[in-house]
Amino acid sequence: MSGIINLVKWVLIIIGAIAVYYGVSLQAKYGVTSKVISEMVSPKLHPLSMEKVYMPMTNTLLDTGDITEASIVKIKIAKDVTNEDVEEAMESIATAEGIRSVGMLPLSEMVELQTGEKQRFLKIYQYCAPRTAMTMVQHSDAFSAYLPCRLALIEDQKHFDTNGKEGDRWLYTLDMNAMIYGGSPLPDYLLEKALNVQRTITAIQMGGAEGDF
Repeated sequence: MSGIINLVKWVLIIIGAIAVYYGVSLQAKYGVTSKVISEMVSPKLHPLSMEKVYMPMTNTLLDTGDITEASIVKIKIAKDVTNEDVEEAMESIATAEGIRSVGMLPLSEMVELQTGEKQRFLKIYQYCAPRTAMTMVQHSDAFSAYLPCRLALIEDQKHFDTNGKEGDRWLYTLDMNAMIYGGSPLPDYLLEKALNVQRTITAIQMGGAEGDF
């Protein structure tokens, strides 16, 4: 028994030493350790930043190793809903919500025309509320990189390979929580507008996935 206890102690000591080594190495090389810790508890950040943004993003990143997967919201499209149903539902909801459709990018169709080879379905839908967009940019020029709001309708590879018998189709969009809660709290007037845009895009995404409008 004492041998097992000693073994466990040594394992814990080794793990601790490795953790300290990498912590010191990162601090020495990048100066990040103390800064990350201090910034995560900084009063400058929104009080919900860890709960709404950084912990969910970190968990997804560690699970998948894919930073893009950690920064999006995706919804599976119902099996009995066609791509045309999705598009019609999204356009109808956008009109009802007062947000403009400002363009579509039929990527798979374009690649098919260029290569002559069948592609799995991928189409990008873009929406914008111009006055809200300008208000957000007035607060920070960097918001312009989030414009316009985009949703992607994509057929996964398994669905494509089996002609729809298996696999799924998805609607993807950026997770707006990073913009809303990831930094300093937004001014009230801007927070209200940002939450309304998030609610609208979520309604479009969910309604499109169900073909419901």
